[in-house]
Amino acid sequence: MELDTFDLVADEHVHQFYPGINTSTYGASAEYLGPTLILHRGDTARIRIHNELAEMTSMHWHGMHVPGEMDGGPQRIIDPGESWMAEFPVKNPAATYWYHPHPHELTAEQANFGIAGFIIVRDQEEEQLPLPRSYGVDDFPVVIQDRKFLANGDFAFYPFGDSVLVNGTPNPFLELPAQVVRLRLLNGSNARIYALGLDNGQHMHVIAGDAGLLPAPAATDRLWLSNGERAEVLLDLTGMEGDSLLLMSYGNELPNTVPGSGNMLWESSLLNGVAFQVLRIRVTTPTVNPITAIPSGLLTVPMPAESESIRTRTKTITGMGMVGMGMFMINGSMFDMDVVNDTMQLNTVEAWNIVNNSNMAHPMHIHGVSFTVLERNGVPPLAWEQGPKDVVLVDRFETVKLVMRFGEITDGWPFMYHCHNLLHEDNMMMLQYIVQDPTLEVPESESSGARSFPNPTIGPVMVRSLFPLISVEVLDALGRVVLKQSGNGNHQAIFDLSDASTGVYFVRLQGAMESGQLTVVKE
Repeated sequence: MELDTFDLVADEHVHQFYPGINTSTYGASAEYLGPTLILHRGDTARIRIHNELAEMTSMHWHGMHVPGEMDGGPQRIIDPGESWMAEFPVKNPAATYWYHPHPHELTAEQANFGIAGFIIVRDQEEEQLPLPRSYGVDDFPVVIQDRKFLANGDFAFYPFGDSVLVNGTPNPFLELPAQVVRLRLLNGSNARIYALGLDNGQHMHVIAGDAGLLPAPAATDRLWLSNGERAEVLLDLTGMEGDSLLLMSYGNELPNTVPGSGNMLWESSLLNGVAFQVLRIRVTTPTVNPITAIPSGLLTVPMPAESESIRTRTKTITGMGMVGMGMFMINGSMFDMDVVNDTMQLNTVEAWNIVNNSNMAHPMHIHGVSFTVLERNGVPPLAWEQGPKDVVLVDRFETVKLVMRFGEITDGWPFMYHCHNLLHEDNMMMLQYIVQDPTLEVPESESSGARSFPNPTIGPVMVRSLFPLISVEVLDALGRVVLKQSGNGNHQAIFDLSDASTGVYFVRLQGAMESGQLTVVKE
């Protein structure tokens, strides 16, 4: 096993997107955006993040299968001047992932100003396929963002932009050799959803979704990409040397429920509801030993089947609002750092129905897992959406069914699930879950009438019970009693975990004729 080691510095910068015009930006070891991190399945990733911003930040490894402690969610804050070392085994299959900040109520701002970057995972299975993989030669990362510039050159913090940036460049062009090339597409915009296609009508061949390869390339002339979503596509430019073509986004084809459409009730932008240029492609001389054919088959990434599911959960989106604001909820709840909304068991499979009863489409992201989209309103998804994913767009009045395995333990650091419209996320359209190991000695049944506050906690916890308490015991994840006190016949008890290690604790409540149990997470 080898180490893939990186250092990232989140800092403030000044960058010129246009000659002579200074723009205040954030970056990760760069003036804008950050370096591509190339990881190898089976290695250990060690990434140090130092925060030189004037505000707190965090860093999330979007799509990566890591323990909760290393996920970089809003609980894992890096204060100004402080550093955090993330270290985790690389378990993901070959695909395109990314990193970005995740501090609550600051995610959209920090990403808008430029902190983000690609993660490419390579593995032996993908390396056996006849695919382009020479970085910057026939294999290119392409992050698409829209930004709004103020008169003084700085960014406006706004849901939609009027300028398109590709890899941080306005009016971009890319020279590609006349052969089969690979584009790793990422929607890095705050809210805009793209309907991508080539202006000459040529097909793109989708070979991978968010989290892994497809069984076979899926040809399409339109590819929808919502916020945080990735797709790897092959373009066959064989014999096209000297030609020029455009990668377009056809916002005029988006329904009015999708951000980026021409819906006049939402925030305005010159790009809304129109077809616009994303990237000009200039076809140049082929490389040595080019790939000149689209492969007929790829590989099947092992994913759980619906028949393996032990339960089905329904997550219902409600609320009304604008693209940049609103009171959107999941199952009637909004984000509370002290509340764990769901508890899963390690290595179990679940199906989720995401039901959207709000007024617009939402790109939904689940941390810690990859999932398969089973159906949309009872209909199987299009071929290019049938691979492993971690973001799915759910339109208004649509029900999307997913299946996933919970293979990473949280150990006191919850995973999030949320809308990846970054402004909705910061407006608390986000919940959290924990994953417990079912082999632990302590049973995981929850007391139906008891509650704990706060949960997760950094110290004191109050437990309230429907029955008078004789005793209260707190056990660690190994079933060892770490605290025990009398209940004195009261309906509530207070205990302090300030000196306890981070992790999951089980609270046993004993009454004269009744008993119960709660789970408490210590941060």
